[in-house]
Amino acid sequence: AVVSTQSGHYGRGIQILFERGWPKTSTEKIMSKKIAANSNQPGVDVKKLRNKKLTSTEFMQVWFHYDKDRSGFLEYTEFSQFMKDLFLKKNPTDISAEQVEKYTAEVIHIMDTYDENRDGRFEMNELAKALKIEDNYLNKIINKKSIKDKHIQSILKHYDSNEDRILNGFELKAFVGDLVRSTPDIPYSYAMVERACRYIEEMLGDNNLDTDAIKLILALDSRQMLHRRLSEHTQKASA
Repeated sequence: AVVSTQSGHYGRGIQILFERGWPKTSTEKIMSKKIAANSNQPGVDVKKLRNKKLTSTEFMQVWFHYDKDRSGFLEYTEFSQFMKDLFLKKNPTDISAEQVEKYTAEVIHIMDTYDENRDGRFEMNELAKALKIEDNYLNKIINKKSIKDKHIQSILKHYDSNEDRILNGFELKAFVGDLVRSTPDIPYSYAMVERACRYIEEMLGDNNLDTDAIKLILALDSRQMLHRRLSEHTQKASA
């Protein structure tokens, strides 16, 4: 889908379906185990998808669990599986598979209505709006006059879900994703997050971030260089 101001309608589409009576029950434990099995980091409690905002790390766990082919999109079949895992239970009195297919088709229809190239797919920024991820934590830090050690420790604590004092895997993607989100002129997409991760790995020679690496990345000149490289790529892609 082309990123535009219309993409907010996608989140509204899911909200409409909630208002129409999606069941309040779900297979929380099953989905959590599935996600955990595909990562060395903690799984996601499905209840958080409806009851509170997801953290950036939880969102990345969900995204990479369902984007099976790493295309950078959730195609219909992947999004449909997400819907089934979220709302189906073994209890026959719960919503049926046919109903989920119907609801999924309606979401795709809503997406298609506002999708300029009619591809019927969720991009990363669109799913983020639909699931309501947390406000960008990094904005609280990088807009300060100076970034102190206590701020770096706070960032590490926020993204380090397995508490090993290193950001990698989903934690790294979440941190870098929020760096991308902090620059309004850079699209928040799978491709851009992956590109930013590669730039950071080139700069550091590693993709495991400790406090020293985080401090280096958040230095003003490093952020400006990263922004410049991402901007150049964006301009070339749109040319």
